[in-house]
Amino acid sequence: MNCINVLKNLVLKSQFYVSFCATLLGIFVLKEQESYQNSLAVVLFLTFWNGYIFTVFHKKKDAIFINLVGFALITFLIFTFINLEFFIKWLIILLLGSLYNADFFKLNFREFSLIKTFYVGFVWAMSLVWLPLNNENLCIDFSSLFSSDFIRCFINSSLRDFPIHWFFIIFFFVSGITFPFEIRDLERDQFPTLPKVLGVKNTKYLSYLFLFLSSILAINFIRLNFALAFLFTSIIAMILAYFSDRKRPDWYYSFLLESLSALPFLILILLKYFC
Repeated sequence: MNCINVLKNLVLKSQFYVSFCATLLGIFVLKEQESYQNSLAVVLFLTFWNGYIFTVFHKKKDAIFINLVGFALITFLIFTFINLEFFIKWLIILLLGSLYNADFFKLNFREFSLIKTFYVGFVWAMSLVWLPLNNENLCIDFSSLFSSDFIRCFINSSLRDFPIHWFFIIFFFVSGITFPFEIRDLERDQFPTLPKVLGVKNTKYLSYLFLFLSSILAINFIRLNFALAFLFTSIIAMILAYFSDRKRPDWYYSFLLESLSALPFLILILLKYFC
């Protein structure tokens, strides 16, 4: 039991596992868009891990030190292997992520309990689609950095050929698999949440709807093997959402539901080698 508890603390409670699963979902997107790079995968993983450590442990001094080291390391990797424009986009993602649960900001989206799940889906979609894609087309003009022309060029370039279908696929999928966590926290949260306002059954229906929409978009807009992997994952996600309950053990959420982010990539591998 001691070994299991140590493993649980190292992998699950350290936020390593959720960050790893999020990175595999990002790799899945990059592979489908034929834009995968090892450097992008590493930066995505460190960004999610650093972000989740901040969100969960930001009141602890050790966590602040880890965040500062992580910031320095990721900055070094970006300027070594990617470019300035990616760094600017990354800073925007950091700001969006920190707004979710930072006491030193007056605007804290976790306090907007009825929209916090949608905000999580939005930040994941920005992190996995907008951040890593199309960086080679961005403009560089150091002489006019942060001028109106640079900002206009940056916005136009970062949105050029933006795969909007992938943005909404990720948004609906991540939101859909996050609703069950709201059900888990029904009695813990001291503020109005979707299960409290809509009821547990209707919150599950909302999860089914979002997962269905993500699957429909995937079937219509991405390559067949990737769409099948996403469809199978959404079906499994609906089953887990159906059986979600506030009395379920912690591993049901921290392992099974968190694993859903990694499942499309894992199913893609199985389809490649066995079909």
